[in-house]
Amino acid sequence: MDNKLFLSWKWVDEQLNNIGENLETCPELEFIAGIPRGGLIPAVMMSHAFGIKYISYSSAKMLPRDLKKKTLVIDDISDTGKTLAEADDEGFLTASLALRSGSKTIPNFAGETINDDRWLVFPWEKLDSIPMQDYLVNQD
Repeated sequence: MDNKLFLSWKWVDEQLNNIGENLETCPELEFIAGIPRGGLIPAVMMSHAFGIKYISYSSAKMLPRDLKKKTLVIDDISDTGKTLAEADDEGFLTASLALRSGSKTIPNFAGETINDDRWLVFPWEKLDSIPMQDYLVNQD
């Protein structure tokens, strides 16, 4: 399908390294959490690569405000910005592997900016994935 961009594990590693290089600005970073589902794999990968303790997003949301400021919440993409806006409102540092130009929420750290509307297929997703965000699916 022409409307999809298939991303590789190499691309994911490059974005994590780009984000990781900028984490020097956060020397007190204590935790990393991933937004389910897209941010889980990048969060675990980043935790291993940079020696940051991983905690679940639901556990991170229960942290006191001072520890939330020391927690990086990552997602695969900031597309509309809706998902990362919640994390931002909670007081977390935020990151995304990809940032869609036009996203209403800009994470503190981002990998590549995507300037078109192709559906991104991450390497952990099925190649025939349906281009629809979870929060837009009608769950009657």
